[in-house]
Amino acid sequence: MKKNLLQGGHLVAAAGIFFAILLLVYQIAGRENHRLDLSREKIHSLSPEGREVLKRLSGERITVRAFFADGDPARKEFEMMLREAATHHRRFHFEFLDPDRFPSEAKQFRIDSYRTTVIDGGGREERIQGTAEEAVVNALIRLAHPEVRTICFTTGHGELSFSDTERNGISEWKQVLEDHQFQVREIDLGGGDLSECRAVVVAGPHYEMFPKETEALQKIAKDGKGVLLLIDPMDPGEGKSFQALLKPFGIELGSDVVVDKMSKLVGGDYLIPLVSRYASHPVTARFNAATFLPVARTVNKAKEIRHGVSVTELAFTTPGSWAETDLKKLEKGEAEIDPDSDRPGPLPLAAVSEGRKARVAVVGDSDFIANAHLRLAGNKDLALNLLQWLVRDDRWISIRPPETRFEPLFLKQNQSAWVAVFSIGVLPLTALVTGSLGIVLRRRANRPPGQPPGTGRPGGQSPLDQPAVPDDRAANRRLTNRRRKSVPL
Repeated sequence: MKKNLLQGGHLVAAAGIFFAILLLVYQIAGRENHRLDLSREKIHSLSPEGREVLKRLSGERITVRAFFADGDPARKEFEMMLREAATHHRRFHFEFLDPDRFPSEAKQFRIDSYRTTVIDGGGREERIQGTAEEAVVNALIRLAHPEVRTICFTTGHGELSFSDTERNGISEWKQVLEDHQFQVREIDLGGGDLSECRAVVVAGPHYEMFPKETEALQKIAKDGKGVLLLIDPMDPGEGKSFQALLKPFGIELGSDVVVDKMSKLVGGDYLIPLVSRYASHPVTARFNAATFLPVARTVNKAKEIRHGVSVTELAFTTPGSWAETDLKKLEKGEAEIDPDSDRPGPLPLAAVSEGRKARVAVVGDSDFIANAHLRLAGNKDLALNLLQWLVRDDRWISIRPPETRFEPLFLKQNQSAWVAVFSIGVLPLTALVTGSLGIVLRRRANRPPGQPPGTGRPGGQSPLDQPAVPDDRAANRRLTNRRRKSVPL
């Protein structure tokens, strides 16, 4: 009995240790939540920018209230994204509220439409509409950096207009800037107040600048503020004021128009060059998306650069492009590369210059930020990256959430035949051979020692050949009776 009690005590102790280990593993798993995303584009993970901004807000409590209808199909995906965010921030909390079921909360947070999310953090509040991760990340950025940076756009030279909502306007670009915590205003270089401008943008001018205006822009850059020039191709002999403006910064504008037949292969136009290669620079450090610049000119590094000025040719076209200098032939649609006068690709369409204080960026096109092309490929991200670099906020370059790519699998004829043979022949045959081998090995393992294969008894004898086993029961009874008689009464 003592032995049984000891064994029972050991069993109870082992069970207690086992459950203690389970509890410890559960506690560790609750605190250290790790997930493995095996998708190539990491579509089930937060973007690096999202993780970075959550890290910067690690000391703040973040509360997310998402007002979605209970049956909204977009709710599940948005909830998965919020759960992923919660794994990177210990004080990240979220809840979903149906405005129809919780009208008091909807009224409290002034909710007037579905899919509205209110994000609180650090005593500040941000609102977003929709389910895009980019919107959430931008809201978190605004919470982390409440400072509003002013971007000034010049007027008076035929530049693109914020008020224009048509294809050639930049009303959407203004909205993007405001969503990224920029304050946008228009200025007059001739007599406007530039003290609040963190950067000045000249977007698609059609007329020359006065010397006073070019001097004002040069002074802005030398004072440590950013200058972004988006200069489209001009007629021969025009644009001299912009050439003079850029000379101190080591950048030259090409008197040409870039032609790229590669764009035709991806559904574009010969005059919409494809940019697929970028130089190593903070602007493009985490940027690898293609961009399209409609009707662009080359932007080149000057041969002679002043001491202390660093120039980088930033974005390049494909090798199949060239810089067309015969604009009249181009207008007739008869452009062909001339080895004597035209410059073959790859060609630089953007360049940046940096001095002791100055930062200047130049792009040989302004249409890529127009409403018709802003959302095309990586156009918006490239423009945002340039502005972030110009205002010296390099922390939030290229906020680009991962996107799912549809890549169907196309098999060649021999590959399809191999798949058919493997699935119909090889796999079933392998299962049959493995099963048969297992049966044979199991029978061999169960056969007594000395028994030849194919027999059921030792020595290979049949039951008729076995000697009869004597019945000892009668002998045992006689022995018992004899012992009883020998016992004295």
